[in-house]
Amino acid sequence: MSKLIETKIDRFDGGIVNDPRDSREAIARIMSNFNTISSPHKMTPYRSSETGDSDATNKRIENFVIARLNTDPDFAIYGLGTTAGTGIEIYYKDLTTGAANDLDDGDWTETANNSTAGAFNRNLFVYYPRTGYIYGSRAGTHIFQYDPDGGTVLENTHQALTHTHVGQGVVHSKDDILYIPYFNRPGPTAAIARNNNTTWNNTALTLPTHYIPTSICEYGNFLAIACAHRDGVSNSRVFLWDRNSSLTTIHESIDWGTGSLIILEEIDGELIGISQKGGTGAGFADIPNGTAPHNDVVLFRKLIGNKAVKFLELRANHASTRNTTQIGPHKQKVDNRLYFRMLIELNGSVRDGVWSIGRSSFDSPLALIHERTSNNNTALVTGDVIYGFLMVGDYLFQAQQASGTYAMTKTDDSTTGFSHNSVYETKTFNGEQHGYDATYYKDLVEVSVMTEYMPTAGQITLAYQINQNIGTSSWTTIFTNSTDNSISHTANNVESGGTALPKDYKEIAFRILSTGGAEVTGLSFREEVKEKRYVAD
Repeated sequence: MSKLIETKIDRFDGGIVNDPRDSREAIARIMSNFNTISSPHKMTPYRSSETGDSDATNKRIENFVIARLNTDPDFAIYGLGTTAGTGIEIYYKDLTTGAANDLDDGDWTETANNSTAGAFNRNLFVYYPRTGYIYGSRAGTHIFQYDPDGGTVLENTHQALTHTHVGQGVVHSKDDILYIPYFNRPGPTAAIARNNNTTWNNTALTLPTHYIPTSICEYGNFLAIACAHRDGVSNSRVFLWDRNSSLTTIHESIDWGTGSLIILEEIDGELIGISQKGGTGAGFADIPNGTAPHNDVVLFRKLIGNKAVKFLELRANHASTRNTTQIGPHKQKVDNRLYFRMLIELNGSVRDGVWSIGRSSFDSPLALIHERTSNNNTALVTGDVIYGFLMVGDYLFQAQQASGTYAMTKTDDSTTGFSHNSVYETKTFNGEQHGYDATYYKDLVEVSVMTEYMPTAGQITLAYQINQNIGTSSWTTIFTNSTDNSISHTANNVESGGTALPKDYKEIAFRILSTGGAEVTGLSFREEVKEKRYVAD
C-alpha cells in the first residue's frame, strides 16, 4: 500500500559532506558560489567574476598582500609577479573604486625600483608594519626586502637564507615579530627564522629535520607550526612554541595524523588543520603527499586537548587519473572563517576556487563551503595550477594558470554581475527520515523551490538524479523559473507541458542552479512510497 511523504529543506549552513546519506540537517554534496553562512535559512549568490589583470600573461602575479605606502597614510594591494617570466616584479592596486588602477578595474601598476633578477617562491609575500617593508623569497638563497612606496631599490639579497621550501610569514601580535618557516633539503635544516624590527635570526627555532614546516599561525601566546613528514607516509605533526628563542625545547608536540599537513589556522579558539593524502600541495610541489591507491583524500582536523580529531573527510572521485587534488598553501582569516584554495574532483566535476571552514553561529558545527569558483562556470582542469588569492571587502582576487596561461579573476561589481551559476546539490534521499529506505520504490509527485522575490534577471533551474546516476555529472532538468517577483515554483505530474517527474526510483538527489541573483529559501518535495518489490534490480 502506497503512502505520501514530504521532505523540506530550509536551512543551508551545514556545509559540504562526503557521505551522500549523512542524516544531519542543512548539509549538501556541493554548495558553490552561494553565501550560506550569513543567513543560514537562505542561499544568496555571490557576484560573478571578471578579468582581474588585463595583462596577466606578462605580469604573472601569483600572490597578494596589503601594505602601507610609506610616504602616504593609505594602503594598497601588492601583487608578486614577473615581467614575462623574468626576475621579480611587484605591482600595486589602490584600495578605492571609480578611478584608474583600483579595485573595480583590471589594471596593475609597478612602482619604481622593484625589478630584480632571480626567481621567487610565491609562498612567502608578507608585510611587516614595524619595519614598513614587504618580504619574500628570492632564488632559494635569500629573503628580499621591498619598499612598498618604491622609494628604495628592492634588496634581492637582503638576508641570506638558503631554503628549498618556505612558508608564509606571520607577525605575532604578542611581540610584533615576523616569523618565517623554512626547510633546506641539503643539510638538512628545518627552522623558524625571525625578524625582530630588522634584526634577523635564521634559526630562532630549529625543528626535527624529518619534518618540513608548511604553515604557521598564532595560537594564543604560542606560535603553532604545521609540519608535514618528509616521507609522505608518516604522520604530520604540530609544534606549539612560546617564541622564546633562548630555549631549545618547545611547549607541545602534537601528532596530527595521516596525510601531509598543508594549512594550519586558529578559528573560534580552535586550531584547525587541513591535510591531504595523494594529490599535490600546490606551492609545496616536492613535499610527498603519500600514495593514493584509490582516490585523493582531504582531511580536516581540529585540536581537542592534545589530540587532533578529524571532523570531516573529503574523497575525490576521479574518473581515471589520480593524484590531481591541489591544496594551495595560501590562506586568509575573515570574520572568523578560514579561507583557502583547492582544486578537487567531486560529484563528477572539477571544483576549484576559494573554499572556507567556519561556523554560522557559536553552537553550529564547523562547515566546509565552496565559496567561489575561480572563473565563473569555466572550471579549471586537473593539470592547471592554483596560485594565491586575496579578499578585500566585497572583492575577491584569484590567480591561476589555466592551460599554461597565467590569468587572474576578480569580483564583478557591474549591474550584470550575477551571470554565473550558483550551485546547490543535495545529499541523497531514500525516505530514511520517514521510516523507509532504498528497498522501497518511489514516485516523485511534486517538487518546489522557494526564493526571495525573483529579480528581473533571476532564474532558477531544478534538476534531479536517481539511483546509479547519483554522484555523476548527468542531471535531468525538471523546470526553469524566471518569473519576475515570484517566490516559488512547483512542478508535478499533472501539470501540462512540464517535464515528467521520475517514477519507480529508490534514491533521488536534486540540483538547484541560480543565476541573475536569485536567492533560494527552500526546497520541498513529495514522494509516493510504494511496496517493496522482490525482483533483481
